[in-house]
Amino acid sequence: MSAKKSTPQGQQPDPFEDAFHRLLGRLVHAHARFDFNIGLQLNWMGSYCQQDATELLNPLKVQLGNRLKKLKQLILEIYEPAGAEALVAFKAWFKRADEARALRNDYVHGRWGMPGRTIDAEPLLAFIPLHWDMSPDRPDDSISMSIEEFASQVAAVEELFADYWRLTEKYKQYAKPNRPAIPT
Repeated sequence: MSAKKSTPQGQQPDPFEDAFHRLLGRLVHAHARFDFNIGLQLNWMGSYCQQDATELLNPLKVQLGNRLKKLKQLILEIYEPAGAEALVAFKAWFKRADEARALRNDYVHGRWGMPGRTIDAEPLLAFIPLHWDMSPDRPDDSISMSIEEFASQVAAVEELFADYWRLTEKYKQYAKPNRPAIPT
């Protein structure tokens, strides 16, 4: 049994729109994997540092931004002996992670136009952030981008956790050793 793509009123599938939806799906999936891996790291590092992080591991109650904040605290503590260069690299990574989180949130909750407009025969995506300011004098905050620019943003989010692993591997020899459990 073959699955046929359903299109409204017998229209042919639009390759531009299909490419956009695939990319948006990849962004959402990369973010979900990223959030899962952040939770795994936080779960492990919390016990490694003798800190209870379990309250941050419920995605229904705690947002990714809060997990990132705690993980950053633990990472900077664990890798402090690696020196200033390592700490700057980790801080830069956490800045990128927060930007990726915000990008995903904006893109998932905003509105998209496909194609928004065309420049030199190239269709562009049009993105409008979510808000309810409908005043006629508000500035136009829409963003136009090519499908290639959007693909580049998605690829950067997909690569983010691999960059984290590269940093931890690079500086693992300097990491503070596991502290013995404190008897209660």
